[in-house]
Amino acid sequence: MSAETATWVVECPPGSSVPGTRLCGMSLVERHVREARRAGAARVLVRAGDEQVAGLDPAGLGFERLAAGAPLPDGARVVRGDELAGVRITDAASRRRAERALMETCRRPYDGIADRYLWRALSLRITRLVAATELTPNQVTVVAALLGMLACVLVWHGGTAWVMAGGASLLVGLVLDSVDGELARVRLKFSRLGMVLDNVSDDIVDTLFLAAAGAAAGGTWWWIGVGAAAARAVVALVIYDGASRAGEPGDVMAFRWWFERGQATTAVYGNPLAPLTLVRSIGRHDAYVTLYGAFCLAGWPVGVVLLGGAITAGYFALTCMHLVALARR
Repeated sequence: MSAETATWVVECPPGSSVPGTRLCGMSLVERHVREARRAGAARVLVRAGDEQVAGLDPAGLGFERLAAGAPLPDGARVVRGDELAGVRITDAASRRRAERALMETCRRPYDGIADRYLWRALSLRITRLVAATELTPNQVTVVAALLGMLACVLVWHGGTAWVMAGGASLLVGLVLDSVDGELARVRLKFSRLGMVLDNVSDDIVDTLFLAAAGAAAGGTWWWIGVGAAAARAVVALVIYDGASRAGEPGDVMAFRWWFERGQATTAVYGNPLAPLTLVRSIGRHDAYVTLYGAFCLAGWPVGVVLLGGAITAGYFALTCMHLVALARR
């Protein structure tokens, strides 16, 4: 039975308060229903007591109540209402294990090298705390973008102390840039607007930061920083145009160079030891922004211009070849 036609049943043990318990912003029953809907289930049934579904709107969430003892539909997929991320919750300790297991699902095989080995461990802890609040993923994105813009202003001001403060602001914004996506996943609140807001704000901040570092370095570095920022803007526009042509406007992960046509995201990014993946990893947002922040904390904005200029030069050349290859088709 395909996911599009399947019937899902959320089975809540009688008398257990666990299915109605809120973890990471929603009750287990609501989470199972939303996950079933995201998986394409045509029908979702919930066998639960009134207290286990208290406060939920069956019509709004798209599920039906199933009477105790009623037979299950043939071929139905049954999920336990007292389990989360494969962990059956029976006490406080198992609840914490379940929350940690849910957080771990936010890791992706195509995480960048800095996210994978440095920032994800920190961002997951923040997300776990934020998930219990009313903050939305888009609100976190806006805060991260504001911190990035503040970093640009501080670095542009020049002077070692200002540059160091800008580097710190940039790195805090980078961590929050992971939190917004993680929060969207654990809350099951994905949106096209959120994705576009996240990607576009990253590109604006990264581009302006290059120019700001050039201004802080002064002299010839100013012109190099501005030139690199302009070239980076062109690369970004080509990538967004390509993603739009692929039917995924705003999703930079959907963009494929002319020699990558038809490859899935996991194929392009998933093997960390593949030569192209290793090269691409240096140009990933998490990697170069981490180095930008480190250079600024060391009071060396020239390092930002050197690294950003080198990465941009490579991508600009690749973009030119990409446009030529497309024009010849």
